[in-house]
Amino acid sequence: MTARRRRKGRRKTAGGAARKTAGGAARKTAGGARRPWPASWQAPAIFAWGFLVHLVFLLASPELTTPVSAFFFGDSVRFLESARLALLGQHLDAGLPYHPPLVGWLMLPVWWLFEAPRAYVAAKLLMSLINAAGYALFFLLVRRRVPHALWICLLLPLSFGEMLLSAAAGSEAVYRLLLLALLAAGLERPWLAGMLHGAAALCRAEHLPFALLLLAVAAARPAWRGPALRSAAVALLLVLLPYAVVTHAALSDYNARHAGQLPEELPTLVPVSFYGPLNFALAQREEDVFFARRTLPPAPAGMSALDPRFPPHNELILHGYRIGLETIARDPLRFVRRSARKLAFSFQALGYGWTWRDLPNPGRWLRPPVDMAISSNPPYLLAVLALIAAGAWRLRAERALLLAGGVLLAYRLAVNVAFFPYLRSMMIVSPFWLLLLSTGLHAVAGRLHRALTPPRLFAALLVLLAAFHLTAFRDRRYLLDGERDERGLIIDDRPVTITFAGYR
Repeated sequence: MTARRRRKGRRKTAGGAARKTAGGAARKTAGGARRPWPASWQAPAIFAWGFLVHLVFLLASPELTTPVSAFFFGDSVRFLESARLALLGQHLDAGLPYHPPLVGWLMLPVWWLFEAPRAYVAAKLLMSLINAAGYALFFLLVRRRVPHALWICLLLPLSFGEMLLSAAAGSEAVYRLLLLALLAAGLERPWLAGMLHGAAALCRAEHLPFALLLLAVAAARPAWRGPALRSAAVALLLVLLPYAVVTHAALSDYNARHAGQLPEELPTLVPVSFYGPLNFALAQREEDVFFARRTLPPAPAGMSALDPRFPPHNELILHGYRIGLETIARDPLRFVRRSARKLAFSFQALGYGWTWRDLPNPGRWLRPPVDMAISSNPPYLLAVLALIAAGAWRLRAERALLLAGGVLLAYRLAVNVAFFPYLRSMMIVSPFWLLLLSTGLHAVAGRLHRALTPPRLFAALLVLLAAFHLTAFRDRRYLLDGERDERGLIIDDRPVTITFAGYR
């Protein structure tokens, strides 16, 4: 063999080795573990797995064919009823915009295709699909920033709190998916971001001031100003303005029909809903920090539960923010104490356990009014907080991730302080702290034992939790205790205690 041929052979060998090495590196994650399947299949697999986990939870639920769940009593009945009446050409609450409309619109296909009780089942399956899509999109956002993001996102749907979001139709899962889509759209797709901002405001009214705050921040930076203004224009002109025109017509008609009955005319220009002032005033006036209407006089017979023709209701609907601020000004120290209590309770949302049994929490839960049930387990909550702190420290180099998650968490806490401290509201940010929790867990486990590599640790947790989750199909018994009405039925918008009573 000539020297030229030997050099050519060495070049071919070196090139093949380089391609082999590059191919091997591409098939490995940041921690050195081989990917279990090609990258193109990871997000669809997370979606399918998330839906399957929640499907198991739902199919084994004794309340599958009801519009709500013992563990999650929010606005599901209202969303489903508004959609059902809309198909009949009727309106809930005389067509007044008490609540943002998006989730009610999403329930329309449920009633197009099914009747009760199958419609209730379909609504819960739809929420499971929305949650599963959220896990897949969250993975796509964090996969390049967080080691072992695949394993972490496979664990997300096994959180008990996440399962509760699929147990009834609610705005939280829908709003979270829209926020994740907004993060994916970024400033590079201002038209899409504008549509998503508009949809998010029609899902949760508090998104509107949050979006305005983001616009102010973006406008202060020349590079962001143009895309931010285009997004705002799209949200206003293509989403919010058409909806405001529709509500203007409905409110003008209501004022005309009840001109001699209204103490004060309702405003006809409402960006999303006018339920906020009422809730803000009640949140400051009620004795406890949880949702209640004990300070709201009931309307006379013949009127609806919340009727603008009744003077006390009319005043709170129109001037609730002023009344709430006056309540705070009369006793600022009371407001501070209540705010601290609201913050402390909001952090209870971090204490949800795993699988249908909410492990390792005891089988006893308290469901606050119009909220999700929570189990008290202080040692576990403290351990979770410590692991979340460890995870945040481990990912301290990922400043954009921590900033985005931290801003969203602070925003949810601020809403809970201003209004009622809903746990379901906190669950909007749940994937962020579950990510930090999982990252902190493998950071601590790796220090305890060198063999506990993240793939081994997460795979073992996934198998064990999934295997236990399958026991959900056993016939379970729960006991409910709470305030009852004159017929002996539990009042669902009051505190309810739920106890796991074993298997039948």
